[in-house]
Amino acid sequence: MTDECIHGFPTELCDICAPRQRETPAEPAAPAPRRTRITTDLRSTPAPARVPGGPLRSAVPDLPEPRVFASLRAHHATHIDNLPGIVAAGAITAAVDTVPVVDVSSTATRAARSEASAPDGSPVAAHVTFSLSPDATRWDELRRGAEGERWSDAARRTRATDYIVLVVPVAAFGASVIVADQDAEAEDVRFAVGPDAATNLIRRTDFTDPEMHGLELLAGPSVPFSSVAVIGVPNDRARQEVKSILAEHGGHAPRVAVFPPWFVPPVTAE
Repeated sequence: MTDECIHGFPTELCDICAPRQRETPAEPAAPAPRRTRITTDLRSTPAPARVPGGPLRSAVPDLPEPRVFASLRAHHATHIDNLPGIVAAGAITAAVDTVPVVDVSSTATRAARSEASAPDGSPVAAHVTFSLSPDATRWDELRRGAEGERWSDAARRTRATDYIVLVVPVAAFGASVIVADQDAEAEDVRFAVGPDAATNLIRRTDFTDPEMHGLELLAGPSVPFSSVAVIGVPNDRARQEVKSILAEHGGHAPRVAVFPPWFVPPVTAE
């Protein structure tokens, strides 16, 4: 049986884990004719005008292709002790409707999210929270020790390797998905509702948050566990524990992938 990579594909078919090698042509190909590049991307920085008698203006480097929201994956980090309840309920449930075994949010954070409103008029806390990056800002704080008022004392007693990451394709959230350009309870937060608006929002945040570390996705009030495509775990011990939980409850069994980088804070250049 062919092994799957962390992206959910057979390893040999994943363009990230196993990049395709281009065949070397027998003879050098004729150079392609030069074409003038015309762009209407508002993020492009216009090249400086040429000063008479001065040097030619420098070429503007090509920008990466804009992300399409529907092609992304969302990440929900939770303590491994919370997984049996999620599997038994058949859903990841919003904070207002569940009492997790390990609650990482402080009382103040829960109160703020209960008082803040989402675009549909419901409290932010009535939605399930996801990030659009495995290195999201809030998850990074949690795996670094959960310092600050946002986190509970229970969170500070945990280690990064006590957590798992549930991965859901954003296409599973449908037209009601909400994306915030920062913490959804922030006073100056901007929301986008639906995949098209979300695509526009992540394009607007490319300069300020190119890796989407601060974006927050709100789904629910519950997300079916059957939507989970992959469960990322830090080590083999956690993998066996997760597999045992899934086997005990039966039903949907996502692929369980050991991927240590998700549970280690990235090294920052000094």
